[in-house]
Amino acid sequence: MPQNIEPFFQRYADAYSNYQLSPLLELVSLPCMLLADESKMMFSEPESLRQYFEQQFEQYRQVGVSRVSFRLQSQVRLSESLRFVSLYWYFYGNGDQVLFTCHTSYTLQSQQGNWHLVALVTDDEQAAYQRVRSAQA
Repeated sequence: MPQNIEPFFQRYADAYSNYQLSPLLELVSLPCMLLADESKMMFSEPESLRQYFEQQFEQYRQVGVSRVSFRLQSQVRLSESLRFVSLYWYFYGNGDQVLFTCHTSYTLQSQQGNWHLVALVTDDEQAAYQRVRSAQA
């Protein structure tokens, strides 16, 4: 069982920073659930997950995201193979200025010695994104 969560999120951040869909999809275990204040989505097929990430990429391109980083806030052991992880994301534009930050929580499961995303809860990502869109308009 992998103990260190940070390499998982570094791969996640690198995939977002480089707008690379395939590495991102490899980090997710289906079925996967996405929860937010305004919605609940269950991804059971690769195509629906692909569409979700493509939509995210498009939103980030619209506001000029050039790099993504994270700061681990906390992690809780739920069971031998499950971890609940809370972190802050930082979305940077050109010139390395922070465009917006958001808080997201994840449930990860260890499968064959690697962490995989099984659920995520977005806290304020859409609100932060909308503030940037409005400021750029």
